[in-house]
Amino acid sequence: MKKLSVLLALLVSTVSFAEKERENSIDLGLGVFYRNSVYKEKDNDEVLPLPVVGVRYKNFYYEAPVELGYRFYDKENLTFTAYGRYNLYTGYKPKDLENEFKDMDKRKDDFHLGLRGKYNFGPLGTGIIAHVSGDVSDKSDGMLARAEINQPVALGERVTIMPYAAVEYMSENYTDYYFGIKDSEAARGINNGKSYKVDDSVNFETGVRGMIKINKSFNVFLTASYTRYGNSIADSPLVKDRDIYTVGTGVSYSFHF
Repeated sequence: MKKLSVLLALLVSTVSFAEKERENSIDLGLGVFYRNSVYKEKDNDEVLPLPVVGVRYKNFYYEAPVELGYRFYDKENLTFTAYGRYNLYTGYKPKDLENEFKDMDKRKDDFHLGLRGKYNFGPLGTGIIAHVSGDVSDKSDGMLARAEINQPVALGERVTIMPYAAVEYMSENYTDYYFGIKDSEAARGINNGKSYKVDDSVNFETGVRGMIKINKSFNVFLTASYTRYGNSIADSPLVKDRDIYTVGTGVSYSFHF
């Protein structure tokens, strides 16, 4: 879950700014992120190097290794995109958790199909992004939905920042798979023999994304965010901290064709 969020932070930063270009390109680069963990893990904080690999061709895009999409409706201020997303690192290995949870069953990454809409309005180009997706890999069998409002702010010709606020919904199947303790696990003595059933959750996030455009091909991306998970997740015995902080930066070089 920790690594997925930083991957998606970079993905969202890249897609949010690259959509404005609307040019065919291959993007290569590297990002580095820090984030504290939501889980009770042996190593709670990590600095993660993350590769940036993206391909955009007409209305298709691929952001390796997590998302492939097609923008099927594209007007000046409104777009709709269908996508498939492999939620890399969403799951966990029990050996990475604290010793009291070492006998948990492994939680596997899932794969979602989803729909995303983006609308820009007003003289400042305020953006609204909403998406909904569901697992089709028979792992979590869960659903995710998210709505975000953001405001691009140009600081000269080369620098743009984008403050944003978002709310995310996680279905009961999703939260229980990744944050719950099953009866069969409790029977092994985990959590003093007590299972934990997780309800659906509403999470809040706020942050800022930024891009420094060195030239037509070379960009620097920045991101910083704060996420607060809902009560049902925060009360899970597996959870160390409901308040998650992410900071990161990345560089990319685009080959246009």
